[in-house]
This record gives sequence, structure tokens and C-alpha cells, in this order.
Amino acid sequence: MHKFTVYATLAVFLTGAFFAASALPCRAQDVAAIAPGDATTHINTKNMPLYLDEGLVAKNADFSKFARVRAKALDRNHRLARSRMQIIKQADGSFLARYHAIDMDSIVTKVSRSKSKTIPFVGVMRFCELVMEATGESPAACRAAEFTPVTVIPNRQIFSYKKGTWQ
Repeated sequence: MHKFTVYATLAVFLTGAFFAASALPCRAQDVAAIAPGDATTHINTKNMPLYLDEGLVAKNADFSKFARVRAKALDRNHRLARSRMQIIKQADGSFLARYHAIDMDSIVTKVSRSKSKTIPFVGVMRFCELVMEATGESPAACRAAEFTPVTVIPNRQIFSYKKGTWQ
């Protein structure tokens, strides 16, 4: 029993010494120092990070919805919309159909705060307008044909948030 106690004590001692020796390099590692922030700097809308500005985040979401509705209305009411496509007879007797469509996947919005007291937010909507064309032997064949984009027209519209609505 005496030998067992000696061996157990020796095993615990060596094991503890082994872990202590392997822990030394960890203590010698450099640790990044964290300095306290400057408590004199007050956070306001000018120096606030964008992700913390809840008003701006809410207006950005609101403007994105508004921009989608606006783009659908522009697409529907365009002078050369699909319902009012232009069909031209070519010199060889075939017909060329052309209309304009707004690419809904190209809509990009950005909202920023304004310096104005009456207009707190300004929104910018960017999108692409596609000119679509198809050919056929008759106007009816043109309408039924597969249209392909031939021209991309970039557009940008600026809106202001005034009296609770985007204008």
C-alpha cells in the first residue's frame, strides 16, 4: 500500500508539472489590450454607424417597397409598353415589333438623411429599362414571337420623403 501511495503521488506531481510546463507558453503570449472608448464623443445622426440608425433602416425598407410599386407603375404606363408596342413593316416585307420594359431585378435603392429640416430623407432608385424586339411575318406573329433585349437604358430617379410619403 505504501508503494501505491508513492507512485500515485509521483504520478500526480509529474502530471501537474507537465500541464504547468505546457501552460507557460500560453502565459507568454501577447494579449490585445482594449482601451476604453472616448466618453466625450456623443453619438448623433452624423457620426452614427448606418446599421445603428433605426430611422434610416426603417425608411430604407419603406423606400424599397415604394420603389417596386413605382417601377411597376412606370412599366405599365410607359408610352411604348408591351400593350402599346410599336410594329414596323420592314423593307423585306417582315415586321419588327418593339416595346420597352423595366427590369425589376435591376432595381437598386439607397436612402440617406438630408440636411433639410422639412425633408429628412432622400431616396435614389436606379433601374434598367430594356428595349425588347422580335420579328415575324405578320403583326400577330410578332406579338407571339420571343422578344430579346437589344438595348439597356440606365435610369435614376430621386425622391424625397415629405409629409409622411415619398414624393
